[in-house]
Amino acid sequence: MTQFRLLPLLMLAACLSQPASAQINPFRGTRATPLTADDIAALTDATNRLLDRPGLAAGAKETWTNPKSGANGTVTAGNATKRRGLACRTMRYDVTVPGPRSERNRTLTWCKTQDGWKLGS
Repeated sequence: MTQFRLLPLLMLAACLSQPASAQINPFRGTRATPLTADDIAALTDATNRLLDRPGLAAGAKETWTNPKSGANGTVTAGNATKRRGLACRTMRYDVTVPGPRSERNRTLTWCKTQDGWKLGS
């Protein structure tokens, strides 16, 4: 029975084997103007700066901008939580991209692992 409880965690770990420094796109699958690779890199850098901040408190923010695409946004730290024994943090992404449906937001949860921050399930 324990094997079956560990299977989802092992699958998640395999799928999310890249640290927060890897490019993420929380807006994948929308019909709005897509984020460019440079947008995602700037968003990821802001996420890393926030997650690595000592004594991170809910409400702390990091901004990012990409003058080339005109996209910009804010990453806001949410509450700390625990998932499957890991220290985790919700992060809210508010993004503005030129074009239709220019404003959008997402909330993701990052969990601290031995290998760095990973997206939680």
